Amino acid sequence: MSDATQTSSQTPTLEQTLNRTDFGHFMFENRKVFFGALLAAVMAVLAFIGWKQMQEASSLERSMKVFEFHTKTWEDAKSGKLTPQELVQKYSALPSDVHSSAVMVPVALEMGKFLFDKGSYLEAETILAKIDVSKLPLGKFFVGMQRYVVLEKLGKTDEAIATLEGVLKEESTFMKALVSVELGRLYLSKGEKGKAQTQFDYVVSTFPNDEHAKLAKLYLAQMK
Repeated sequence: MSDATQTSSQTPTLEQTLNRTDFGHFMFENRKVFFGALLAAVMAVLAFIGWKQMQEASSLERSMKVFEFHTKTWEDAKSGKLTPQELVQKYSALPSDVHSSAVMVPVALEMGKFLFDKGSYLEAETILAKIDVSKLPLGKFFVGMQRYVVLEKLGKTDEAIATLEGVLKEESTFMKALVSVELGRLYLSKGEKGKAQTQFDYVVSTFPNDEHAKLAKLYLAQMK
């Protein structure tokens, strides 16, 4: 997402208004708060799922691997004993079923935030991309909403779009107004005005009282 443009005019332009209210820009500027809120919510939900799964022998084994990784590798990374690249290498060495276990997802999201804050976008994407959330619909929302920001930061707009499209396909997706506005914004950044308008019109007509409907209207006005 581009930074707000400088202007000598005393009256804010539409672009300035959009950059002040655009949720994607807000996340970049306030990512610690946003990712912190995501982590708090997803950890509460997935903790219960993890507890249920731990009743199975295989799930217990996965949970032990997560515990070992969290208390050693992750703590070493946070204290600066491991580089982002070393953290990713150790995470990648874990079995694939551990990457996607309910008890690992909150840890992976925390690592994604950590790496994002350090500007290690490629490493953050490597970690998030290894999470198979096909059996965790709610996890798909939280992982997707963190991942598309990282992908956009990497300049991978098409992949960011595909990620948000996948989030919207889930019946359990909430905050659909937010997701649709961000998807429309990404379409607009690629010059796909028809697809962008479809998303903005959907938000305005379906969620007229949502704060994101106001943003959708601003984008629609910009497109005229």
